[in-house]
Amino acid sequence: MTGSEELEGLKRADTQRLVLLRLVEKGEQMSSKELSKELSLSLNAVNIALFNLHNKGLVDRVSRGVYKYKLGPILVMLLKEYFER
Repeated sequence: MTGSEELEGLKRADTQRLVLLRLVEKGEQMSSKELSKELSLSLNAVNIALFNLHNKGLVDRVSRGVYKYKLGPILVMLLKEYFER
């Protein structure tokens, strides 16, 4: 899968997109429970999204159930612009 195909897949994967953008907006590590509460999503849906985002190399696992995004500021800006299209 190419980078553009992965981005398109992420654009269609609503939960992954919401979780990633929330981590970016917050700017700090968050637990899956915090994300679940703030996004009004089930804990299971958030955990699956985080698992997939981690496998795609977009988030780092800090500790059990705690994640942070691993994009630089320029990539964050480009990602936000891409999703707004």
